[in-house]
Amino acid sequence: MVTDRTASSTTLAFRALPKDIQANVKSIVGDPPKPMSTMEIMLAIGQAVAGERERDRWQPMETAPKHGRFLAVVDGEVCVVSYGKTSHLPIEGFCLADQGPEDFDLCKPTVWQPLPEPPGGDE
Repeated sequence: MVTDRTASSTTLAFRALPKDIQANVKSIVGDPPKPMSTMEIMLAIGQAVAGERERDRWQPMETAPKHGRFLAVVDGEVCVVSYGKTSHLPIEGFCLADQGPEDFDLCKPTVWQPLPEPPGGDE
């Protein structure tokens, strides 16, 4: 294994990618990478791009997480939404993420997708 002091700039740039992307690439090209033809390289790049597009597309609400915050379309607007329940009423469902238990109002999002990474990555 190459240490960071002797790693090439390409290796360092790959290691700087988010871990899920690194894992995706390794699943396509192998770990350690196998020798690949030009067409295999083009296919691997295409599969990686297709995987990212699939991850970032709007998804049906049936697949939305029941924890954390995510983007959703509510009444034609993109909002940050979470799934929650009140502590004082037997109500649970999707609500705008900036609402607390005291002003909990259910909303009806139509589609959702994960929140993007904040600028600066791990910093």
